[in-house]
Amino acid sequence: MSVDQSRPERKGRRPFAGRLSVGHIIVLVAGLLALLANFALLRARDDTYRVAVADRDLAAGTVVDEGAFRLVNVSVDPEILVTLISEEGMQALDGRIVTRSIVAGDLVARSDLTSAAAPMEKRAMSIPIDRVHAVGGEISTSDVVDVIAVSDGVAEFILLAAPVLDVADSSSAGLGSSGKYFVTLAVDSHSALRIASAMDLGTIEIVRATGATEPTDLVFPKLADGGDVDAGS
Repeated sequence: MSVDQSRPERKGRRPFAGRLSVGHIIVLVAGLLALLANFALLRARDDTYRVAVADRDLAAGTVVDEGAFRLVNVSVDPEILVTLISEEGMQALDGRIVTRSIVAGDLVARSDLTSAAAPMEKRAMSIPIDRVHAVGGEISTSDVVDVIAVSDGVAEFILLAAPVLDVADSSSAGLGSSGKYFVTLAVDSHSALRIASAMDLGTIEIVRATGATEPTDLVFPKLADGGDVDAGS
């Protein structure tokens, strides 16, 4: 008599995959996506960027140099990162002006710095003048000019070799005063006062002096003291 020793077949059990409902699959997929998102977020937070911070306290109006800042590694959101000064951007900071007080260690934003009004720590002064008194308007930002004041029959140079920062006429500047021409010069404080006084008392002449030698006669009619003239450069 033979005995069948094979295992009896179990009825009623389905494979594991067959026991998963659509709801189970959705939950598993959602969990996997959340896990991947968290992993990506943690990776993003690990990314750091080198940006500028103040190496010392900087008062508003300070002219900065290379030693004013140092680089640190920070982890910030992209929308904040674009407002900060990167390692590459530090190369162009020399000579910029601080617009607010910055404490040592503070992050430095692009808006915290601005360009100087004029080179060589001078001031920018715009002179409104008729073209006929400004070489017919034939002046450009690559020129240097002299300024002459004329009052009571006396003409004198009151500024020599001033760099031209900008030129514009009334139509482009939207300032009215048809026929007016505006020449912006780099001047020191004393020259700015002399020019303002001369415009109030008499007539201003702007002379294109690019490549010219220094004038020998500074005042006409020539006065005994030779006048008082400022060099613009």
